[in-house]
Amino acid sequence: MEEIFARHLPLIGKDGIRRLLNSKVLVAGAGGLGTVVLQILVRTGVGKIYIVDHGIVDEPDLNRQILYNRGDIGEAKVDVVIRELNKIRDVDLIGIKCTIDENFEIPEDVDIVVDCLDNFYGKFLLNDLALKKDKPLVHAGISGFYGQVTTIIPKETLSLRDMLRGALIEKRGGLPVIAVSSFSLGTIEASETIKYLIGKGTLLKNRILVVDVLHNDFQIIEIASS
Repeated sequence: MEEIFARHLPLIGKDGIRRLLNSKVLVAGAGGLGTVVLQILVRTGVGKIYIVDHGIVDEPDLNRQILYNRGDIGEAKVDVVIRELNKIRDVDLIGIKCTIDENFEIPEDVDIVVDCLDNFYGKFLLNDLALKKDKPLVHAGISGFYGQVTTIIPKETLSLRDMLRGALIEKRGGLPVIAVSSFSLGTIEASETIKYLIGKGTLLKNRILVVDVLHNDFQIIEIASS
């Protein structure tokens, strides 16, 4: 077993490490949330990760997208992510350079989908696609100093559309955001993913964790399942 796992091995055990090494995760979006989630999943032991993003690195990304630096500006995000993550440990990383639309196919071997997209049109569509394939989805969204996280399990929870019926269905991101929001919410999103994969802890099922990092306010909203 790899030495990189030595410090969290006592917490999740050899069985937990094996589960992670055998797991397959799709991360949609390699921006502020995605770059945090991807680093944590790789460092914790996930064995195979699909990375979906169509963008290139731009200077405004550098305020929060932790895998990029000035030397990466103009490069495809997927290419930079794979290069940087491979410096941490050997992982099966599959880059998919595309925008998620109605024709996108979630690979059959994926165990869980992680929503790191920056607009609700894409988020709702991704959840529709995950439900169609009977795949669980961890959602996070951020704006300014705020964000929310929830975990969608087919046949166990409401869909993201039902939970967030009042959300504006915009097709583009561009909302103001600061690194502390993406780092905090991305970390919680990665935690939900890891807990699902190892079968340990309590998930945010039919619950939305709402985070205000400016005022250190964390609230859980219970959602009725019917």
